[in-house]
Amino acid sequence: MSQPFPVLLDQQQPQSWSVTPNADALKTLAQGIWDCAIQTRQHPIVVLSTAGPLMGVRIALEKYRPKELNPHIAFLPQVLSFNDWLELAPGAWKFPKRQTDLERWLSVFVNLRKHRVLQGWFKAESEAGAWGLAQAVIDACDVLSEIVMPQLQPELNALLESHTLDVDAWLKKVAFALDQAVAKAYVGLSRKVVDEESAVLLAFWRHLTSVGDPVIRKHLAMAAHLQASKASTLVARPFIWVQTADAKPVDHELIEQYLLSYAQWAPVLQVNLDWQSVALWSEALCGQDAEGQIVTADLQAIEQIESNIQSSSYKGWNLLAARRFEELAWAATKTIEAHLMSGKKNIALVAQDRLAARRARALLSRLGSSLRIRDETGWKLSTTRAAAALDSWLQLIRAPKEGPSANVLLEFLQNPFFDLALSLDKSPEVCIGLIAQLEDILIASQAKSGWETFRAAIERANAYAASNGGAPNAHLLELIDFVQNRHRAWQYASVDCLSAYKHLQKNLQETGMAARLQNDSAGQQLLKVIESFDLNASAYQEVKMRLPEWMSLLKTVIEEASYEEVGTQGIATLSILPLSSTRLRQFDAVILVGCDEQQLPAFAEPPLFFSDTLNRYLKSSTVTAQYIQQARDLSQLLVSCQQVDLLWQSKSNSGEPLRPSAWIQRLQAQLKDWKVVEVRFKPYETQSQPMEMAVSIPGQDLAIPLSVSPSAYKALRSCPYRYYVSSLLGLRKAKEFEEGFDASLVGQTLHALLKNFFQALKTEGNKAHSPIHDGQEARRQWMQEQLTQYSEKEFERLIAGDARVLGTLRDWQKQIPSFVDWQLKREHDGWTYHDAELPVGFTLTLIDQNGAEQAIRIAGRADRFDINQLNVTTAAVIDYKNQGIKRISDRADHILDDPQLLIYARGVNENATAAHLPGREVKQAEWVSLKSTLDKGEDKIIRAHPVQDMPDMMQQFSDQITQDLNTLWARKPMKAFAPDSVCKYCEARGICRKGMW
Repeated sequence: MSQPFPVLLDQQQPQSWSVTPNADALKTLAQGIWDCAIQTRQHPIVVLSTAGPLMGVRIALEKYRPKELNPHIAFLPQVLSFNDWLELAPGAWKFPKRQTDLERWLSVFVNLRKHRVLQGWFKAESEAGAWGLAQAVIDACDVLSEIVMPQLQPELNALLESHTLDVDAWLKKVAFALDQAVAKAYVGLSRKVVDEESAVLLAFWRHLTSVGDPVIRKHLAMAAHLQASKASTLVARPFIWVQTADAKPVDHELIEQYLLSYAQWAPVLQVNLDWQSVALWSEALCGQDAEGQIVTADLQAIEQIESNIQSSSYKGWNLLAARRFEELAWAATKTIEAHLMSGKKNIALVAQDRLAARRARALLSRLGSSLRIRDETGWKLSTTRAAAALDSWLQLIRAPKEGPSANVLLEFLQNPFFDLALSLDKSPEVCIGLIAQLEDILIASQAKSGWETFRAAIERANAYAASNGGAPNAHLLELIDFVQNRHRAWQYASVDCLSAYKHLQKNLQETGMAARLQNDSAGQQLLKVIESFDLNASAYQEVKMRLPEWMSLLKTVIEEASYEEVGTQGIATLSILPLSSTRLRQFDAVILVGCDEQQLPAFAEPPLFFSDTLNRYLKSSTVTAQYIQQARDLSQLLVSCQQVDLLWQSKSNSGEPLRPSAWIQRLQAQLKDWKVVEVRFKPYETQSQPMEMAVSIPGQDLAIPLSVSPSAYKALRSCPYRYYVSSLLGLRKAKEFEEGFDASLVGQTLHALLKNFFQALKTEGNKAHSPIHDGQEARRQWMQEQLTQYSEKEFERLIAGDARVLGTLRDWQKQIPSFVDWQLKREHDGWTYHDAELPVGFTLTLIDQNGAEQAIRIAGRADRFDINQLNVTTAAVIDYKNQGIKRISDRADHILDDPQLLIYARGVNENATAAHLPGREVKQAEWVSLKSTLDKGEDKIIRAHPVQDMPDMMQQFSDQITQDLNTLWARKPMKAFAPDSVCKYCEARGICRKGMW
């Protein structure tokens, strides 16, 4: 039971009053505040130690306003949180400017340069780690300042008495007094410090502490409030301090000192919470002793706890356990829905397990605007899509001067806040599909990084489009130029804070991101965070640092910022909040998710520099204090709310069993009929029929292609079902960049440079006085030099885009002597280069299932054709492979399943004129390795692998392809029967589901 409200006497001492934190706590508190107003005939100042119950107290004051009040005190008393009260300190505008977190981090950065002894701490840290360490240093310095400032409070009070004379003078006195206090405390603390970390921390504290620190401003504000009460010509208003949570010892001493001083001028009432009839565990009732240890409960305390448990409304407490995370989230969602359907309007979801709470929130979003969701758990601004869009730009400008990776580039271009039309100054219609086209080009060419690599890929795609009846897109190069120009502007070793801020703002304007962020709720808040980097004309604007450091600072500030949702109206309200925010608040129902032994209780991360013992010495927060406070918070929640659902995951992600929190187990020992309900969702109830093998019959309305490429025919041979999915249904896996190096782009480059080289060799051979006619060695020398030059030229742009390509070029250049020897030997046998990259093919006439003739074109593009000088009717087809001879040999063993060379050969043989080989027939076909093994000696280097038994292979191939395509046009069943070697990389495997048969 709460104590009766005391009679306020003029005794110049604070008076105490205890309120029981049960369901009637707000009513009792409101009635006591009105009683104070009536007794003193003044509006009291009510200050809460925490802000959570603020609105509840105001609502209760309105609800329980006494009737027939004196009009002088009829208005609501002033109710403030402690922080709000500090901000309203008289003359606060005269205080030193409050340093923002950003300015304090920069202060650490500046002091590092001034004091070399401190620099070693940050050398081993990454940029992000260094700023995180800076934050830890600042937090630790604040802890040290808090222990010193109570000693300084009397001096501040005395100094403020003369503040009307010379503000600058008294601030200087404050700074001087602070410096003396810090120096004195430094000596005292340093005697108790034996490790290097703490010694460095004390050095930081001495260098960083100033009158602009939040701790200093707090004490200045309290001194200003006290001075105003003294100087007032009117009677000072009563002061009511409501201690809603256990204070740290240092804060307790500070407020006790302030209340005692204020009591000299006006009535002071200190309201504490009485846990006698509320505590459900001994630690919640007994608290801790002077040594910081939990007080052992005596027999009377144990009996009181048992009485509290039996008299509680435990029949409204439900224990729900789910085996898996998704079941836990669904259980929380269904429980909330049940409460809403029963008419409850004010529901709390206590997020002890934040992931499960976030998932439940996502599931509840389908209820639409009828449910108002208020998230008080501190949703990070960095998790919003607006922050992700900005981060994509920061990643891009941080790329090396050669250019970003394709993934980084595309991530920025595809973010929803980038305005492509504005950036290129084109109409939106012109920009439709432009970024998708760029992505297709970069993926197809495997152009993974570098501006020049991107340009080369686009130019090749445009050239191919122009030569094949397509339309080249010049806007792609304009887009690359636009981004590169802005990227180039950031290529400085260091930046100062102001110029970096201005340049980023300019980027946001030019890319259209500023306007689009302004139209987004999270975007608006993000822009405000960025604006803080203007630093308001302070000296920090001129601070210089490396670009990665500045960008890491920007990302750290964004990470520390919380996203505040725009308030909406709804039929009911769901508040998602931590356990600490439930203090003295009333809800119709509470769902507490995460009640397992690992998450309840939950302790704050320990300070980086202070052990629990040192925290106790510094009168700061300890693990024991946190444990007791959470026991009290949970006791208050269970006792004050009629309906509480306690949920947890009974199995960890590793499959280990998880028990409920020890607090719940202790309650279960007292409440024998309090049972756990296992949450289980019924599986999909139906009869399944196992699939033995994927098979499909092409429908009559499914068009069968009238042309087949060598790769498509290979797919048909390897697995008919794969061909059905990819070529008939047109289902293809979304392309992406492969791991490793740009093999596709390197292959294209090698093909291009070999074509250019052999065309040059062909031209050089027509010159009468060319050195290539001066014997074998001279020809070899010329060929090696020219092929090396063509290689350097062709790879130049790729190397400019990605320096890693240089290694691939060097590997290829090692192949050049052996490749030239192979070419010379081939020439000795009568073969000369004829042409390259020629489209060739042939037509098959088939009979479909309706008896109608169908003409199918089988065609592809051959790498190279040679002609024989000793036989005017003979030609050869060559296919370059950027792989070793072993893989080529394996390919030759299954040539009928991958008959690329046979397709080219038949194409020439059936229409030699179309292939620019009139009167000739392909009688030789071979694969040529561009990646032969060179460490076995020149005599053992194998460069080429010919097709064996060419006439026989050609006949078998012709019979086979006719049969295969007849089967296709007959629309017979297409089965998935490929070996594992094919299925391993098959795009259709997720459809046929081989491995699940």
